[in-house]
Amino acid sequence: MNIFYARKFGFTLAEVLITLGVIGIVAALTLPALITKYKEKEASARLKKFYSMMEQTILLSEIENGPIEYWEKASMAKNENGEFDQEANNKIAEEFFDQYLSKYINIVKRGYTKRNNRNLFQIYLTDGVSVIIGNGGCLDFLVDTNGDKKPNFLGYDEFVFLLCLNNKPAFNTYDSTLNKEEAISKCKTTPKYCSRVLQLNDWEFKNYIYPEVKQTTY
Repeated sequence: MNIFYARKFGFTLAEVLITLGVIGIVAALTLPALITKYKEKEASARLKKFYSMMEQTILLSEIENGPIEYWEKASMAKNENGEFDQEANNKIAEEFFDQYLSKYINIVKRGYTKRNNRNLFQIYLTDGVSVIIGNGGCLDFLVDTNGDKKPNFLGYDEFVFLLCLNNKPAFNTYDSTLNKEEAISKCKTTPKYCSRVLQLNDWEFKNYIYPEVKQTTY
């Protein structure tokens, strides 16, 4: 009787190490791009949801409080030296929010946060978005797509919106009159304009150019 012994083939340790090394290099090259793409998609979805939520909030509030152009909002408060009064404007922003908006927004928590040595009124939404609300000529909204997580840069994970009672529509991005070319140009140097770029891209980060200087200017 003939007995045949089958030869067993396998990988050598060197071959395994080389393969793992190649996989590691490929992962190192592709993972950052994939993570960035995922974060962009997540931020895009949250911004689009927030904008839609605010439109719906205003419509619901108008049913109860009348047309938005007749809502009452105090002008920007200044102290006796003619300087911006942070505490007074915080109070104005919070009172306006409570009177006209809070009833229609699902808020996880609210309070004050310290930014640039200033205490600012802030709310947190169910999807992880946080929003700083301030009073100026309009009501200012600084929307952070990832809440308290860093980097907290305008035009990167934070975007500016305005609620101006006499505008049509009242809630919009910063300078909604800009076309795409103008918005992109301004976004590169002044990140508060970047929300307009995204709006013109249907909130997608497609063909979107991040500002060269990523810093909070709010």
